[in-house]
Amino acid sequence: MDKNLIKLDDEKSVMQFLGQPLNKIAEAVIGLVGSEGKEWRLSAGKILHAAIKGNLFTQLSREIEKYREEGKIKENYFATHKSRASLYELLKFLDEEVPTEELFIAMKSIFISSISKDSTEFDESLAYEFLQTAKKLSGTEILILKANFEIAQNNISEAVSKDAIHDGNSRRHIWWRVVARQMGLGELYSIVQKYEKNLESLGLISPRNERENLADMFEPTQKFRLTEMGCKFCEFITRYK
Repeated sequence: MDKNLIKLDDEKSVMQFLGQPLNKIAEAVIGLVGSEGKEWRLSAGKILHAAIKGNLFTQLSREIEKYREEGKIKENYFATHKSRASLYELLKFLDEEVPTEELFIAMKSIFISSISKDSTEFDESLAYEFLQTAKKLSGTEILILKANFEIAQNNISEAVSKDAIHDGNSRRHIWWRVVARQMGLGELYSIVQKYEKNLESLGLISPRNERENLADMFEPTQKFRLTEMGCKFCEFITRYK
């Protein structure tokens, strides 16, 4: 796209540019980064951020409307304080960050779960808490939790043996390998290991044993290391994809 066709000080011109498909905007922005004008180089990142942000807001709006038309969410979903607070937190996060697709889907599912027709006041409170938790996670951590949740539901990849499942329910180094294989990462288990501490600190997986001679052990749970909170969190992030 010719940069001369976009006037940064002209709102109509910018909005017309942002109305294009996201891949076209990205291609144009890459061209702007390599252009000679300093103003364009400084603006390119902001333009792409605005385009991605607008795309996410549009997607969220369309999905909420779709579920409302299908009768799956409450007509007055914006009526309670908790639902308003949750929507505010979600929109605020999307306005400030550019989340990965995995994180966006997770946060969107949490919010929609809280306004579904069968949701309770307790669900609304959980959703608000889970949105705070999700903001502290990366897209990779979301995938780790989903893989653990799949195993807990007995939806196990062919790459994972039954013996590994048994041993991985208490030993950290086997848990890393099992989850990595479930994610399709093969033997790249260090990726799971990298994020273990944060998942522990947020109370989503059970903590490792504090005794030095038992450092490779963690407290077994009924959900393949997911805590009760972690399991409920996974239910919320996988309910609406």
